Amino acid sequence: MKKILFYSAVFITLSFVGCNHKESTQPMKKNIVEAVFASGNIITENQYIVTSQADGYLSKSFFTEGDSVKAGQILFLIENEAQPEQLVNAEANYQYAVSNVGSNSPVLESLLAQRNQVKNKLATDSLNFIRYQKLVLSGAVSQVDYEKAKVTYENSKQDLVSINNQISDTQNKLELEVSRNKANLASQQNTSSFYEIRAEVDGVIFQVLKKQGELVKRGEPVAEIGSGKFITKLFVVEEDINKLKAGQQVYIELNTEKNKSYKAILSKIYPYFDNKEQSFIAEATFEESIAHLKSGTQLQANIKTNEKADALVIPVEYLLPDDFILDKNNEQVRVTVGIKTTEWVEILSGADESTTILLPK
Repeated sequence: MKKILFYSAVFITLSFVGCNHKESTQPMKKNIVEAVFASGNIITENQYIVTSQADGYLSKSFFTEGDSVKAGQILFLIENEAQPEQLVNAEANYQYAVSNVGSNSPVLESLLAQRNQVKNKLATDSLNFIRYQKLVLSGAVSQVDYEKAKVTYENSKQDLVSINNQISDTQNKLELEVSRNKANLASQQNTSSFYEIRAEVDGVIFQVLKKQGELVKRGEPVAEIGSGKFITKLFVVEEDINKLKAGQQVYIELNTEKNKSYKAILSKIYPYFDNKEQSFIAEATFEESIAHLKSGTQLQANIKTNEKADALVIPVEYLLPDDFILDKNNEQVRVTVGIKTTEWVEILSGADESTTILLPK
């Protein structure tokens, strides 16, 4: 099924008239071109599948096939009844947490009132303790009453430390609650954005894969968008992949324009075997713009991997396995071969233009 497509300016005839009817041949000089065949299709440089990040129903489509879109534009809306309610609850919880940590916090109000009472009591106990210190020296009060006044003062000081610690702990908990609710609100806002499917790049919508009102699951494709210039995606068999390198000339025939070839340059070779396609993948870029080119168009391509002028060649049917030929005495002679095409094989050594080669039976 391999064939070679050539641009009209560089077309080379590789036919050999009547070779199947000759019993023998001799090597001859010809211009020979080696090419790797590849099937493929047209894609765009930044083509990608738009997927949903949330479960729900497609409630609104803002664009259809063929429309141009800009990066960031909303393409589709996904509806989920629970999400708006969750967002409202998250906003309410956050506002409530903020109000609890403010200066008029109802949670802190009672604690602050208690601290004022403790401060007032401490002030009274402090004055009483100082008074008892003076009275005990003059013997106006007993040592026991003095000790009671001292203990009461010390307890009041400890009560103030305790209430301050309690207020500080409560403030920390309330601030932590604000942080938690803020994070939850941000999460819900981010989740809400999942229900707005936006374009990632400027481009054109090739396909819309879901209808309005249809159920969409998370990760499910919704549309396909193409962006950038048209390129060719080529599928190359395993035995040919090591012959390829970037910069090689490619001749492409589109299924929409039979018997016409376009020139391209091999621009990228992917370093892995694609199990889905059962082939290696390469890309080629057209040397000229092509009118009315459409993404997905099937094509055949030949990648020129080698060429040689005045190469010494024989028809491929005269070459035996393991690079042997039959000489005029019907004996096998090993030859060294170079370029191979579907019709010709280059002889580097082991035979010359005077060698008679017999056709294997």
